[in-house]
Amino acid sequence: MRASLIDPEASKESAERRMDDFQAAVKAIAARVGATDVNAVGTPISAFKTNYSSVLRRVKSGSVEIVNQGPEPFIILGLDQAVALMSNTVSDRTVAEVFAGLPSVSASGKLPRDVSIEAVDHYRVPR
Repeated sequence: MRASLIDPEASKESAERRMDDFQAAVKAIAARVGATDVNAVGTPISAFKTNYSSVLRRVKSGSVEIVNQGPEPFIILGLDQAVALMSNTVSDRTVAEVFAGLPSVSASGKLPRDVSIEAVDHYRVPR
């Protein structure tokens, strides 16, 4: 048997670590937007499809909601929460940079040399 096959236990640990990181990110986002509640368990996509209005009502009242599509969780933020997330960050960052956790790029149109279009930078948002 080849030694390079993926160890199922290592894959399980990696998935658990990703979920721990996701939960930490959700808590950080909730703290930044001043959320009143966090749905840490998540709503299955089937329940969201049939009862989306109650989930969106909770978001509107200040909750950060998670919707699970199979094993993949998604965060739902409302308009006020997204604006609050932006107001708590450096003013010259774009929304895409905030959500991706990327370095700041000036919104003035003048790009620093290290993030200009000609520069190779894997942290830069593609245009």
